[in-house]
Order: sequence, then C-alpha cells, then structure tokens
Amino acid sequence: MEDTGKSNLLWPTALAALFFSFGSISAVLAASEGPEVGTIAPEFKARSITTGDTIELNAQRGKLVIVTFWASWCGPCRRELPILERAQEILGRDKLIVLAVNFRDSPMAATAIRKGAKAWQMSLLEDRNGGIASRYKITAIPHLFMIDRNGKVVANHTGYGDKSLEVLVADINNAMREEVPVSVAAE
Repeated sequence: MEDTGKSNLLWPTALAALFFSFGSISAVLAASEGPEVGTIAPEFKARSITTGDTIELNAQRGKLVIVTFWASWCGPCRRELPILERAQEILGRDKLIVLAVNFRDSPMAATAIRKGAKAWQMSLLEDRNGGIASRYKITAIPHLFMIDRNGKVVANHTGYGDKSLEVLVADINNAMREEVPVSVAAE
C-alpha cells in the first residue's frame, strides 16, 4: 500500500486530542536509571498474559516501541496503561507497539488482569523471575522506555503525573519524526 503522507498528518492531531482528553495526574515523568537514552535497548522475550504468545523485543524493529513496567497494585500504572493503549490504537500497531511488562504481581493478580484486559491490543507481558526488570534496572514503577525503530532507547521515564502525558506525546512526536535508515526501510 502506498503511503500518501496523509496518515503522517493525522497522528499528531490524534495524539493532541488524546492529551487533552485526560486530566491532571499526580507525579511528573523524570529521567531515571536503566538503559540510557541513545543506547540499544536490552533484548528480551516474554509470554503474553492475555494470549500466551511469546513476544520478542527485537521482532518489533521498524516500529516505535513503548516498554512500560507496571503492577496491578500501582495506581499511577493503572492510570497510565489505558492511555498507552489508546496511543497504540490511534497510531496503529504497525507504527507503535506497547509492551507492558508486569512487575512483581502475584499469579492471582495476573489471572485477574487477564480477565480485565482481554479487549486491550497492547501486549501485557509476564516477567515471573524478574529478569527483564533486572536488565532494565527497575526499582520503581511505572517506568517507561521508548525505543525507536532501530532498537535505540529514545526516552526513559519513571513515574506518572501532571506533566507525564505532555512529555509522552512530545516524545512520541519526536520519535515518529525521525528518519528510518535505508537498511530498515528496505527490509
């Protein structure tokens, strides 16, 4: 299918609408520990809580990827996840994919999550042994990493609050404007 450029004009408008549709929340995204901006994101494979499929980070190359660490007991996480789901819905899974890695939840909580998230399109992932969280140096949640089409970390934020959505939209817009290298575009 030929890209006429019209879809590129829609996503900034759609993200702006998403931004204005959600109110103020309590903390601010802040830079934090974990893979540094400009470095290649640590690879991982994880099982989807909702489908049982194995999801690999490297298989998402060519798309903007948001990897967020969350838990059912985390209020700010529960506010962030629907917004990330909506961003993925607006942009489409061919451009943006959200990998939401569960952090330190019990198996009972995972079962409850599976029931409540069946309609979601984002990938809710298990990290039973904490290996993914360890590679990403997670000590607090929510913790979000934005990874560009080439696998490079372009944003690293901990927390969710008043300015979080504004920062998230700006990060997505910046990452979507970046050029895709010829080697990736040719694949």
